[in-house]
Amino acid sequence: MVLSLLMGMLLGGVGALLAYGPELLYALYNPYAYLLFVVVMGRTAVGFGWAVLSSVLAAFGPILSLLAATIFEKNTWLLSLGGDGASMNLLIANLVAIGVFSYLAKRYDRWGDIAAGGAAGLALFDGIDKAMPGGPEYVSGFWPWGVAVVIAIALGMLTSLGRGCDRVCSALIALVLGASYFVFLTGI
Repeated sequence: MVLSLLMGMLLGGVGALLAYGPELLYALYNPYAYLLFVVVMGRTAVGFGWAVLSSVLAAFGPILSLLAATIFEKNTWLLSLGGDGASMNLLIANLVAIGVFSYLAKRYDRWGDIAAGGAAGLALFDGIDKAMPGGPEYVSGFWPWGVAVVIAIALGMLTSLGRGCDRVCSALIALVLGASYFVFLTGI
């Protein structure tokens, strides 16, 4: 538990340093380094409760580091991450859900396939946000290289979390989640 919090804080510290670099590099690091860390913490948990707890700690670790880094910025009176509270809450909920789904993907039945597809589908959400012009988290230059990284992460998650021929079911679930989120954002 302590390791997940400390490693999350270390990853958040690196993210705070990258925030002063190129925008595309920071957009590729944040939140995907944290996402992969949460997947590892959820996957290696010994039980459901431990998966939830380690995922929560792994999600809060980077946020604590990023909040602490705002102390050194000029003209800031309050600790903030530059976004609104609702998007921060959604990011935390998304990361924790991915960690829990990564744990549940260890099951050797259809529920394990659904959990693996759900984790990969939730990973696609932030990439879709950053790639769509006019979106809430749009990053210029994220298309096509950033989208390629997000797709590679989702495919890697499907490969590592899924099992054999059932990876097709997991991939289909991830595709449905990603496509439905895209349709929701575009208003088609």
